[in-house]
Amino acid sequence: MRVVDLKIGDRTYHLRATMGALRDAKSDGVDIATASTTDPLDMIVLAYHFAKAGATAQGYELKLSLSEFEQDIETTDLGAIAKAFEAVMKTDSEKKS
Repeated sequence: MRVVDLKIGDRTYHLRATMGALRDAKSDGVDIATASTTDPLDMIVLAYHFAKAGATAQGYELKLSLSEFEQDIETTDLGAIAKAFEAVMKTDSEKKS
């Protein structure tokens, strides 16, 4: 199980890319097949659902709504989100090279 930590402000989120998280993101209008890594809103929606999946894997529930999660994020956090997103989406074959 790959979990990547993402620090936003004084909180640390544990991101985990699961099929359920991708499905939930799709229900919020972000499909991984068409999501843009240059659109910060797409990345934030995916990060939120990955954080919810990571929280579940860690044994707790992320009680923030998507809107509350977005309100915690500043533009200066986008680089950290992009790096965490890249790390959590990395395949095993990419990891070994």
